[in-house]
This record gives sequence, C-alpha cells and structure tokens, in this order.
Amino acid sequence: MTNEKNEKLKIEYPCPWDFKIIGMNEDEMRAAVQVSLNEALNQASGDREFELGTSRTSDGGKYISLRLNLMVLDETERNRIFSCLAKQPEIRIVI
Repeated sequence: MTNEKNEKLKIEYPCPWDFKIIGMNEDEMRAAVQVSLNEALNQASGDREFELGTSRTSDGGKYISLRLNLMVLDETERNRIFSCLAKQPEIRIVI
C-alpha cells in the first residue's frame, strides 16, 4: 500500500485481514482454503479462528468469490497465506 507521496503505509500487526478468493466450485475452494491455511500456519490453523463466507457469484454463475477473514500476525505470515492460496488449482484468483 502506498499513500499520495508513494511512501509505504505502515500496517500495524497483528491485524484482521480479508482475502478475496475467486474460483468455480465453492466446495473445492473451501477445501483448498483449509489446505492452504494448514500449510501457511504450519498445521496450526485449527487453533486460528477465521471466517469464510460467500462474497458474490458472477452473473452467469460460472465464478464464485469467497471472503476469507482472519487475524494475521505479521507481513510475512500474510504473504505466506496469500502464496499458499494462490498456488491451489481450485483457486483462480486471490486478491
């Protein structure tokens, strides 16, 4: 994130973070999120609370987006979660 002067904005951790996840099959995406969190959080995602809800479905119904919200401890963890989500074949796009 940058501000008007192109300086990096400071994010204070830990903080809640939303990931928007887009794919074609909701059940497969939900399973992929769990796999990703297990990997990113070193198998400890069962100890970390998160919310995963439907955000939107495309007009034609082909794509669905989910919103994943969880507390991230630092930038490294946030980036690791993003990377683990992005490499799942069931997940087309992570924002």
